[in-house]
Amino acid sequence: MRFAVHVWTFLVFGCVICGVVCPPVTDEPAEEVETDPEAKMKEDAEMNFGLEYEHYLKEVLDTLESDENFKRKLEEANAADVKSGQIARNLDFVAHGIRSKLDELKRKELDRLRQILKLRSQLQSNGGNMDVFARMLNKDRLLAHLDHSNPNSFEISDLTKLIRQTTKDLELIDRKRREDFKKYEMEKEVERLEQLSKLDENERAEKEEKFMEMEKKHRDHPKLHHPGNEEQLKEVWEESDGLNKQEFDPKTFFYLHDTNGDGVLDQAEIEALFQKELDKVYDPTAPEDDMNERYEEMNRMREHMMNEIDKNEDKMISLEEFLRSTKVEDFKSDEEWETIDKEKIYSNKELEAFRKQREETKQRQQQKQLESEDGVNFDERRDQPVQVMHPQRQQQMHSIDTRGQHHQQQARVSGHVVIRHTTRSQNVQSLPRHPRAPP
Repeated sequence: MRFAVHVWTFLVFGCVICGVVCPPVTDEPAEEVETDPEAKMKEDAEMNFGLEYEHYLKEVLDTLESDENFKRKLEEANAADVKSGQIARNLDFVAHGIRSKLDELKRKELDRLRQILKLRSQLQSNGGNMDVFARMLNKDRLLAHLDHSNPNSFEISDLTKLIRQTTKDLELIDRKRREDFKKYEMEKEVERLEQLSKLDENERAEKEEKFMEMEKKHRDHPKLHHPGNEEQLKEVWEESDGLNKQEFDPKTFFYLHDTNGDGVLDQAEIEALFQKELDKVYDPTAPEDDMNERYEEMNRMREHMMNEIDKNEDKMISLEEFLRSTKVEDFKSDEEWETIDKEKIYSNKELEAFRKQREETKQRQQQKQLESEDGVNFDERRDQPVQVMHPQRQQQMHSIDTRGQHHQQQARVSGHVVIRHTTRSQNVQSLPRHPRAPP
């Protein structure tokens, strides 16, 4: 199995290549360049898509593959040895020059991490917003992919940590994608129900009828072939490759679609096989078709085909695996593929919990906005002790108010508004209502 190709393929097509190139480590101090630490860290946060160490990973893998002995070990290793990091034990057998280059790469990576931590300190001292960078600035996460206890040399422990962390992070990326899509679908449904609740009975019935028509129109599409079965591949062979369907040859098909010629079908090459099927369901010009659902459908197809064919779980399909899959009985079965719109991905309980959480978040945001505009903190004011007036003083104040001598006038002491409370429940009620405050 080619682990190096597997990991880098995942990075290129699953995340986007976005490493940070750092200058080599030297004995001379680097020239100081003024920079806005908050802007710099925000730029780095936007560049990264879950793997902050992508550049370092690529350079380590490229260096290891330049050693013929280690490259052969990678190709012969099984999935379990790679994922567990056991393959790292072969590091002791690489050439001295390779080890020296790996040492230098590690020192550069540690230097990059020091710069990030330095920017964090500057940001904190300047009173910058740390929330947006919380994930990036977690020290344990920053250093999880290498052995920082040894800053001078690249050892077996460094390669083991790098492999394990990469495997873990790539799995998290797919999981997060599914979770984000689920939230997206619930958000759509909550917004639709909220709009309906604001309409009268006739308008609501009309809107519901239109919604059902759109749903029916979306689902009225040709049958979809099962991803990776004979009919689906033959359709690509005929319509995309322009070849005679009766002359379909699995081996030729594989080589035609191994577009980069590396001997395997990677994620992008596999996903390209499904575009004709997806076109049957999703039209970017049709209002009833959601392109976010198309993207998730493509991922579902890719994951299904991988589960069926990728027996060594390296996230790629080799020629041997592909040809073996064409010889099983299921390959000729043309079972219809059930699209994601026919599968409810959330329960009513989950939808209700999401709706409540969304409403609470919205209320907190509105309150913060009001506090920001009015210069008032409702939470702090609610916690203030109740000021109790002597009955005689209350009567005097009531007399003044009824004579209208101080109508709409606020007593001020040292530039601060003085608010007189009679009971705890009157605390907030005594405040002037903001124009956008809820009734």
